Amino acid sequence: AEAVFYIIAIIVFLYFTYVMTYGGLNNVERKKIFVIFLLVLGAAVFWSGFEQAGSALNLFAESYTERTFGGWEMPASWLQSVNSFFIITLAPLFGALWIRLAQKNMNPRTPIKFALGLIFLAIGFLVMYYAAKIATQGMKASMMFLILTYFFHTVGELCLSPVGLSTTTKLAPKRYVGQMMGMWFVGTALGNLVAGLVAGQFDPNQIEQVPDLFMTMV
Repeated sequence: AEAVFYIIAIIVFLYFTYVMTYGGLNNVERKKIFVIFLLVLGAAVFWSGFEQAGSALNLFAESYTERTFGGWEMPASWLQSVNSFFIITLAPLFGALWIRLAQKNMNPRTPIKFALGLIFLAIGFLVMYYAAKIATQGMKASMMFLILTYFFHTVGELCLSPVGLSTTTKLAPKRYVGQMMGMWFVGTALGNLVAGLVAGQFDPNQIEQVPDLFMTMV
């Protein structure tokens, strides 16, 4: 997995270098391609944290989260539906928010939305840091820690994901639109790969290491 990470990262770097050097672009187009490169990097960083929902966060839910109600224990996997619930309920609100702000000339620029996405991701892992601290004391953390984390991560996703893909299509020169959209998804794939590498360090039998793992993501 580590070898694949380096292979993909090198391919991405070489591709953007080739397009900017030999792609027949003018100076304005080169600047736009560079911005797309930064967006791809930002997306990779975001998904490297977000996609730990099914790995590190799910392991924490299974081993260190209180899921018992009146003698019945809720399966840890059920918490995976929280993100979907928040997406369905919050997406229309965010869509309306961006439209309303645009009408007032207050719609944040794309870099600001990207920054907000990463900040909300960090806040979510900060919540999990305190949940892990509780677990190190021999107690199980409340499910509200994970629910709150998924809420912040979903808000971050709504700030970053649709905005990034839309901006990529707008910035890319016409003859490179398809390829640049592909590179956006390569960034997503790279983030998923990093998420797996980071979550691979999660050892349910070594809970004392987990707070530092979550703080690293912050």
